[in-house]
Amino acid sequence: MKIFLKKGKEKKIKHFYPWVFRDEIKRIEGQGIIAKLYDYAGNFLALGTYSPQSRIAFRVLSYEEEQIDKEFFKKRFQEAISLRDGIDADAFRVVFSESDMLSGIILDKYDDSLVLQVRSYPMEELKSAIVEVLVELFQPKFIYERSDFKGRRDEGLKECKGILYGKLFSPVLIRERDFKFLVDVENGLKTGFYLDQRDNRAYIYSTVKGKQRVLDLFCYTGSFSIYCAKKGASVLGVDINGAALEIAKENAKLNGVEVEFINYNAFDFIKETDEKYDLIIADPPAIAKTKKEKESILWAIWKLAYYSFQKLRKKGRLFICSCTYQISFSEMIKQIRLASTDASRRVLVKEINLQPIDHPYLPTFPESLYLKCIDTIVID
Repeated sequence: MKIFLKKGKEKKIKHFYPWVFRDEIKRIEGQGIIAKLYDYAGNFLALGTYSPQSRIAFRVLSYEEEQIDKEFFKKRFQEAISLRDGIDADAFRVVFSESDMLSGIILDKYDDSLVLQVRSYPMEELKSAIVEVLVELFQPKFIYERSDFKGRRDEGLKECKGILYGKLFSPVLIRERDFKFLVDVENGLKTGFYLDQRDNRAYIYSTVKGKQRVLDLFCYTGSFSIYCAKKGASVLGVDINGAALEIAKENAKLNGVEVEFINYNAFDFIKETDEKYDLIIADPPAIAKTKKEKESILWAIWKLAYYSFQKLRKKGRLFICSCTYQISFSEMIKQIRLASTDASRRVLVKEINLQPIDHPYLPTFPESLYLKCIDTIVID
């Protein structure tokens, strides 16, 4: 199959942008899911996959003419694993789609088991071959699919989840540095755990002090809370997800710490609480992921910051995160500025953190930079 671009549309591909949108295509010759991409003059640009329904029509897999087979996938997986060498955990993201030149695939490792997410039509068609390679490389106890997200509809696919190999057991016990956590890979958020916050948990651990009062909003299964409690802080975790809080309580026991967990809407709690805190962690889930819904994210950041600044003691810190590409650092800082002035609290930015190495960011693909965390200090 051959895809020819309109004149001028080849520039971004030459600059290593991995997607071609349908309206950028001049013509298509042949059929299939594996395609060669050419510029308007017929010069080869890339090899990749073709989605017949998606707005993203072509996804780059290679800038060379090669065979897309099991050996190709094996090579890509091995390259991805080598990039993650040195991570002090047995749970991490093995493949981060475009960033690992496997557009349409997310693969997470939890101890000796795998969770796969298929995000494109071509990868759905190639799934059985991919699973065979994963079994050969990792020899996992099981491979579970978590393709239960709305974005698959754009590819003409239904949401689905289920066992692909082996026998499912959940929750899975994982290790992260000196901590242990139970992960519900079957029903938990994302693929079960916030793997992308690993480095930020270490950062918080390095900065929180014993006897400080910490509020962990959207605490989920308690990872930030437990890191803080291990340092000797008094921690209150808040989340609306009751099932996640039950796992959080078990995680606290596993790590030998005491944390108070409350089943409550975090937005309401920060508004209603009368207590003062030394550190507030606000890591809300992706409330919206499209430009149309962007205003709701900005409003959420302002609201969390506005009420948090009122509930922090002098020199207290707000560690706030956004996990969507649609919001930039400058937009986050603007909302923090507006919230601080509205709350009449003077603040400074202490640290700006990104996602870890197992969620690599490609500067030529801005969409791959999604996690942004800002640590602020209330001056007075």
